[in-house]
Parts: sequence; structure tokens; C-alpha cells
Amino acid sequence: MADILFSKLKCLFLPCAENKYYPKFLKSGFLYYFAILLLVLEFAAVPFFAYLPKTGFFADLTKTSLIQLANSARQSLGYQPLAENQKLDQSAYLKAKDMLDKDYFAHNSPGGTTPWFWFQETGYDYKYAGENLAIGFLESEEVNQAWLDSPSHRKNILNANYSEIGLAVVSGEFQGRQTTVVVQLFGSPQAGLSIAGMGEAKNTPAPQESAPVENQISPSPEEAKLASSDKEEEAAKTVLSAQNEAAPKNDFATGLVSFFASDYYNLIQNIIFGSLIFVLLLLTNAVLFDIFVYRAYEIQYKDVLLKTLGFCLILAILLHFDKGSIIQLIPHDFRIY
Repeated sequence: MADILFSKLKCLFLPCAENKYYPKFLKSGFLYYFAILLLVLEFAAVPFFAYLPKTGFFADLTKTSLIQLANSARQSLGYQPLAENQKLDQSAYLKAKDMLDKDYFAHNSPGGTTPWFWFQETGYDYKYAGENLAIGFLESEEVNQAWLDSPSHRKNILNANYSEIGLAVVSGEFQGRQTTVVVQLFGSPQAGLSIAGMGEAKNTPAPQESAPVENQISPSPEEAKLASSDKEEEAAKTVLSAQNEAAPKNDFATGLVSFFASDYYNLIQNIIFGSLIFVLLLLTNAVLFDIFVYRAYEIQYKDVLLKTLGFCLILAILLHFDKGSIIQLIPHDFRIY
């Protein structure tokens, strides 16, 4: 049984007398169908990325990944990672909702409300603070890269004076169309007042001077006052209620969406790269055998050779279409501020 299996595999992949010294794998129409399959798989997730921002999964996935990406950028340059702060999350949510409700996209509202007002609403007593905004994006890496490419936004992400981060991703109608906005807030609390994450205490002494940041506006003394405890409680209830409504309930669905959003394209690229190497090895082996063993410097089956090279060319092109390239093919109005 093992001998029969080995003989069939040899005919399929290696030059031998049974296949006239050219592997059946290269001569068959399999390469055509496999190339079509890879093309379909490469672009299969395009509708997914176009639809994902409209689902409840998107906010949680984007929030988590943007915090991770910001911290990765900081740690790569030797800065301390930022701790997620619940009050900053609440402030970011209130700012995002205000922009959608009042149909504006800016640091200051049309009525003159500054970013620091939302810090007050949740009682975040800060020493340093900053804000990054984005709208109309389809995935986290697109937003993070745009911020890092912008000098002012990059300064916020890499500001050593900040020790905490808060983030909100909210979908809604903006200027007559459905879109998604993200508010990324940075802060460094007055010493001893920080409560990071989900109730875990973390005291981080703030530096005495802050590096100049374009998106960081010095708040006035009046704006720096803490909000009342009633406002804090009301803001917290509003945010938690909205998060509970949007939170996905199906663990399997959550895992599936997470896979498509983060791991799918890496898997497809690995399959394409592995297939390219495998077919090139088979082709090289067959051609070398044909030249030096079977026909002595005369290549047989030139049509098979051209077909295989064409398949390899398709794979090489597909390797350049990573997730970022695919996202750019989907029409969307993406801006940062």
C-alpha cells in the first residue's frame, strides 16, 4: 500500500519514466484552478471590510487594536506603554457622540467646546492631555499609520509625558451618510489620582514639562475644574449602557470576525508564498532534470514551462496585495484631525 502511494506521489511531483520525466502536477490543469482559487481568496474579504464598520464587533476590535498599535510604536522607541483608563474611555465616547450628534469633525465644537471639557465631564484630573481624531476608516492599521505619518498626531502617540490612554469608536450618521469616528485621548493625571484599566490602581508621576504637541492645547483654569460626581456617574452610565448594547454576544461570531479582521490576510499571504516556493521548486527540479538527464540541454513541454512561469507570476503579484492594499481598493472617505 505504501509503495503504491509513493509511486503515485512520485508521478505527481517528480520527473520519472512513468510521467515521461515531467511531473503531472505541472502538466495538469490544476495550476489554473489553483490560481483562480487564490485570486478569489485574496479578494474574498473585501465585502467583509466594507460591511464590518457597520457591525457591533468593529468598535471593540478597533479600540483594542489601536491601543496595542500605539503601545507597540511607543515601546519600539523605548517609551513606556500607555495604560487604558476607564474615565478617558468615557471622555472619548462622549466626544465622539457629540461630533456625530452635532455633525462636526474637529477638536473644538461649533459652539466652542474644547476637548478638555470632556475630560471634566468624567472627572479626569489631568496634568497633560492630548487628542487624536479619525473618521471614515475601515481598519485599525490604516488609522494608526495615518496618525504616525502626521507629525502632530505622532507627537501625541509618542509623547513621554502621557501615561494613560482612552479610546472610543462610534458609528453613526455624519453629513448625511453612515460612517465611523474614533477619538483617541491621552492623559497624565495629577499624581496619585489615576485609576487605570478596570479598577486597577496605577500611580504614575508625570513629568514637570510637556513637549510641544500641535494637538495639545493648554486648558484654561476654568476648564481644568473637575466635574461634579453627578456628572461623572451620568457619563459612566451613558457609556456603559452604549457599550453593553453594542457588545457582541456570540463568542464564536466574535472569534470569526476577529480572525477575518486580523489573521485572515496573513494566512492567505503565507499560503500564496508557500505555494510559490513549492511550484518553483518543482519546476526547477523538472527543468534541470530535463536539461541534464533526459533530453540533454533541450527543454521539452515548453508550453508547460510557460504555464508554470505564468502561475508563478500571478502568485508574485498577489504577494504585493496585502491587507493595506486591499483596503485602499474599497471606496471610503478617510480623514484624521
